[in-house]
Amino acid sequence: MTRYDLKGVPKCENLSPKDRLPPLVSKDGLTDYPKKGDDNPIAFKYSEYALFPLEIALAIAREYPKEWCKGGNHFGNHAFDYYIQAMKAIDAGRPIPPNSRRWMKKREQYIARHRKDFRLAGIIAMIKWAGFVDGPKGRGKGAINGSSLDFMVKVIRGEIK
Repeated sequence: MTRYDLKGVPKCENLSPKDRLPPLVSKDGLTDYPKKGDDNPIAFKYSEYALFPLEIALAIAREYPKEWCKGGNHFGNHAFDYYIQAMKAIDAGRPIPPNSRRWMKKREQYIARHRKDFRLAGIIAMIKWAGFVDGPKGRGKGAINGSSLDFMVKVIRGEIK
């Protein structure tokens, strides 16, 4: 199984079309990344938020398919596709596709707005956006070894019981 094997990942219903993505460059000529007025290259290493591990996201989707489709169905399914496209490009040493870079800009805004959504649907949506919720101790920007990942998995497993 390759890193991007989508076998066993459920196809969730999209409740809205692909949303508008921000332009790569503003009218001032800035990237506005990661924040408006910034001019960093659009790359995960400049993101303000930790990147949810793709392998764990795919494992959650396969292990909990019913729960996977309970969140992120407005734009999260599209976001997850952009995340996979970006990671494939990075791993192959190719430039990240323009729409994936545009999604990366929108990801900063999404995570900033939704990182305190502790319901199952919000947690699944955040995973599809490749981010973390704040978790019980406010570690949303958090690394893997923080409490956010454990908290998110615990909520998903709790839904099963």
